[in-house]
Parts: sequence; C-alpha cells; structure tokens
Amino acid sequence: MKVWDLHCDTLSELRRAEKAGSPKSFAHNDLHIDLEKLQKGDYMLQCFAAFVNLADPTPGTDPLVTALEEIDVFKRIMKAYPLAIAPVYTAADLRRNAEAGRISAMLTVEEAGCCKGSLGVLRRLHELGVRMMTLTWNHPNELAAPNANPGGPLVANTETGLTETGFAFLAEMERLHITVDVSHLSDKGFWDIVEHGTRPFAASHSNCRVLAPHNRNLTDEMIRALADKGGIVGLNYYSAFLDADLTHPDSCRSTVELIAKHAAHFKQVGGTEIISLGSDFDGIDGPHQLETAADLPLLANALRREGFTEDEVEGVYWRNAYRFFEHNL
Repeated sequence: MKVWDLHCDTLSELRRAEKAGSPKSFAHNDLHIDLEKLQKGDYMLQCFAAFVNLADPTPGTDPLVTALEEIDVFKRIMKAYPLAIAPVYTAADLRRNAEAGRISAMLTVEEAGCCKGSLGVLRRLHELGVRMMTLTWNHPNELAAPNANPGGPLVANTETGLTETGFAFLAEMERLHITVDVSHLSDKGFWDIVEHGTRPFAASHSNCRVLAPHNRNLTDEMIRALADKGGIVGLNYYSAFLDADLTHPDSCRSTVELIAKHAAHFKQVGGTEIISLGSDFDGIDGPHQLETAADLPLLANALRREGFTEDEVEGVYWRNAYRFFEHNL
C-alpha cells in the first residue's frame, strides 16, 4: 500500500553527518529514512523538513544558513537520484511522478524563525520549493509562541499566540500556497490560525491530547476546528505523544496499536478524511515498533483491527494527504 508521510527530520541528520565529517548516503544509511527504505515501504511521497533549532549552541550558527544548507541537501538528493525520487512543487508534479513510478518529495520547513521576520526571505523559500512550514519549533520567535517549555512542566500556552509579524506571515503563506503547519504552535496560536486564516492548514506531526496529555497534541476542540477548515493531521510515532503515562517517560510506548487508537479517536472526533501519517522519523528517539520507513505495513493491520475499512486505511496511508495537497499546492 502506498505511503504519504507529512514530516521527517532526515535532512537535518544528513547535514549533521556532513558537518561531522562522516557523510551518509541517501541511498542507504543507518537513519530511519533512506531511498532503499522508502522503496521497500512503497512510499508515494515523503515530506522532508528543513529543521532549525533557534537554541543551537554551535558557535556562529545562523538559523537561515542552517535552513538553506538543509535545502541544499534536499536539492542534491533530487539531482543524484532523478529516476527514483523527484520534487513536488505543484499538483501536476504529483501526478507526473506517480505516472513515472517515482517517489515524490516535498520540501517543508520546521521553524519559520529561520526567516528572521522577513517576508522577503519567506518568498525566496517558496521559490526554492518550500510548500509547508511550521510557524515555530520549541522556542518563541518573531512570529509566534510555541507550546513548549524545555525542562519545565508540559502546560499548554493559552496566553501568547501570533505576533503582528506572524499575522503578516499567515497572510503571505496563504497567498503563496505554503501550507501553514500548526504542530509545535501554542494553543493560542492555533486558535489565531483558525480565526484569521482563510485556507486549510495542517498539523503535520501531532496526536490526540485526550489519549496522551502532552501539550504537543491536539485537543478535541482543535481536532473539530481543523476538520471544519478542511485540514489534515499526521499521526506522530513518538512515544511521549502516543502513551498516556508522562510521569514515567522511559516507559512510554510507541506501538502500532497505540498509533491506531489515536487514528480511531481522530476519526471519531473529526472524521476519517483528516487523518494522515506524520512519522517524525529521524527526529524522534527511544524504541518504537515502526523502526524505519520500511516497516509501514505493520500499521495497516493495526488500523484494520481498530475497525478501519480497507478504504479508510488507504485514506490514512496516502489518499487523504493526496487530496489535501492536490487542492492546496
């Protein structure tokens, strides 16, 4: 069965390896994702995020340079394996790659703080091929506040959302058809998007807060609002976003059964058409049953056991995301 994954951090890991003097091949490596694993997993499309940590302690680090270097990694991969994988910038590219039997790759950004508040930088990122972007990662920036408190309690931020610059970015991203990604965004920021946004948006790698009370997950009210806006959500495989026992993080589990239970709750609250996959591969640690991109067939069986029909399983795996981006690129 074909697979569409809304989020991974593989570009960051490949760049990190290059910087350390031990570059990894995209064809085959020890990461969660490489070309061989994507082919074995029967992937239709993988979203590759240029990930930026605004608190990176490396001397001389510039968030924009980091993003551009990861985009450069993406471009070099596309050039190196043109018969196997190709970029997607338009809906026509989706159809063209599928007809040619190539895996599609979509460039995204995780941390709009790399733009440094500049709409000009945002427009240049669009020209480079970025088609989805989170407004924040885990640190406040010029645009918005996150739902994170590194080292502190996992309390949802209901007080601070988008800034004036953030609202300007929202409008320009919608004009450019860069999908706004609300994963990592504060609760207040989420509702700012719902109130002021005019286009469908995504939560590329987030789960259900009622099942796992982490502030990175979505409340039922958020799930309904996302569905009402025609949005899409990607099931995250990280144990702390799946399991309820946050008091003992070492015992949190990442199993296909838990992922399927979050999918079932999304279905109950927002309907099946909002559900997709958002692995967070190469950005998550700890043991997880889906160890690599090659293991995705395991999840389909768990979804069936949870009561999903064959048509609904295909929707979760690829069709819902295909439909979303076919109308929003």
